[in-house]
Amino acid sequence: MMIENLSRRDFIAGLTAAGTAGSIAAAANSPAATVEPQPIVSSSYPIVEMKASEPFKIVCGEKLTPEEAGKIRASGKGVELVLAKDRADLAARVSDADVIFGTPDAAVMAQAKKLKWVQLWHAGVENVAREVMEHPSVLTNMQRIFAPVIAETAFGQLLSLTRGLAQTSIPALRERQWKRGDVPLDDLLGKTIGCVGMGGIGSEIARRAHYGFGMRVIATDAKPLPRPDFVAELHEPAWFMEMVPQVDVLVSCAPLVKETRQMFNEPVFRKMKRTAYFLNMTRGGLVDQPALMRALKEGWIRGAGLDTTTPEPLPSEDPLWECPNLVITPHNSGVAPIRQVRIVALVAENVRRYSEGLPLLNVVDKSRGY
Repeated sequence: MMIENLSRRDFIAGLTAAGTAGSIAAAANSPAATVEPQPIVSSSYPIVEMKASEPFKIVCGEKLTPEEAGKIRASGKGVELVLAKDRADLAARVSDADVIFGTPDAAVMAQAKKLKWVQLWHAGVENVAREVMEHPSVLTNMQRIFAPVIAETAFGQLLSLTRGLAQTSIPALRERQWKRGDVPLDDLLGKTIGCVGMGGIGSEIARRAHYGFGMRVIATDAKPLPRPDFVAELHEPAWFMEMVPQVDVLVSCAPLVKETRQMFNEPVFRKMKRTAYFLNMTRGGLVDQPALMRALKEGWIRGAGLDTTTPEPLPSEDPLWECPNLVITPHNSGVAPIRQVRIVALVAENVRRYSEGLPLLNVVDKSRGY
């Protein structure tokens, strides 16, 4: 199989398995790459092919080691990579830049007269400057790159609740007490998990739920995706409220856009099973937090895990901290040493594609906001 035909799915799988310089080769030689690949999305998802002029200038506003910068320079033909010292230096250097690495603000965009492509260092685009979203340049992000480790945090939160670790065992450990507590312990085998959003995070959680814990997976997504083997049912967002009462675990994996803001609200929590758990792994703005507080305090649901809140950091006086059966992590679910390795590998692959006129990975649909 020619490397030019490497799909995004195969490439990201290679990043997860190999993590470093061998990631592209590992993906190309994976079992998934030896058969006719099933498209990860329909043709309505943006596919962008651009042939870069040689040489082309990239200005990077993110921190790179000399080795990382060398890998990116070597990944394409005619690459001129400039490392900006700070935001002011970035603005001063972009007037003739073809590409920006990082998150440019309005001042930077005003100086970028030749800009064709912006590569973000993160996945969400809800806080990206309007000038970036309205600019005709192509925007790519880090979707799927952090998903494997975020999925691990999701199950860490869930297991700490279902097995009474957060409520009883960990506090008892600090007090050197052998204590069982009165929190009902639960298992996951045969239970149903509902994933709202089947992008990188949702897919990784769903895969682990099915293969690792023997759970039945049902899901919704706004894009017309093929249903993976590990998902029993996949529907459009209109099915969401029909899905809610079926699940034992409801997981928020959606992007934050106008249509999803505070979608997890009182009607949703009231419709969940009283024995169900809620997890939010993407953006705090998806959740009506006062409604979640009531759901936890009044027993509408059994427990919740949050990696994201509104605001962030969550103030110490916020009443959310007082909720029973709640686990909060400080929006660090995507953090691990492999993070930077995967980022650089994706950036290098996109630079190769850009220099050869091949479709870029992780193109953002600016009209959808993800």
